[in-house]
Amino acid sequence: MNIYQRIAAVMKAVSYVKKDKTVSGSGGGYRAVTHDMVTAMVRPHLVEHGIVVVPRLVNAQTVSTGRSTSGGTPINRFEGQYVVAFVNVDDPKDCIEVPAAAHAEDHGDKAPGKALSYATKYAILKVLLLETGEDDEGRIGPAEQDMTEAQEAVLATLRERALEGTAALKAAWKDLGAKVRDELRAHLDSLKAAAAEADKGGSRAA
Repeated sequence: MNIYQRIAAVMKAVSYVKKDKTVSGSGGGYRAVTHDMVTAMVRPHLVEHGIVVVPRLVNAQTVSTGRSTSGGTPINRFEGQYVVAFVNVDDPKDCIEVPAAAHAEDHGDKAPGKALSYATKYAILKVLLLETGEDDEGRIGPAEQDMTEAQEAVLATLRERALEGTAALKAAWKDLGAKVRDELRAHLDSLKAAAAEADKGGSRAA
């Protein structure tokens, strides 16, 4: 199959991605679909149909927002122009390239990664014409809050358990303290989705 046929096969397998995170701030709140949720729902089907997604940074700049954190650390905005390629694994020259722009703000070094995730997520959503229920055209919302290094480490462990299946994820989630569970609850839906896909993979293998 060529790359268009492969993408069409993935489109038949996945038609909707659930919004899995609440983003809140002084300007209000909204539900959003995360990069993790998109990856959890789409990755198994991309693998099955032999498609690799390859984002490439074309141009970038970092500019000052003129704002600072409460501690006085400057907040900068990373602006990136990307080309996200959907590649046929059996014929790497057979690919679709999608231009994508993204930006992200941060007071540390995480903005480039955030922008890359955003560009890749939306390229996948638009190429596969996936519904999310988001009002992309009309929404103005606050920026997502950064996680601490400790929270990121726990979330990384949970993702590893999710790839082992629902039982492993439930056990790992239960072992967390109530405070940590509350802090990471916004990611639970995407973790469950990844675990459900892992369960399906195990069933097929069996």
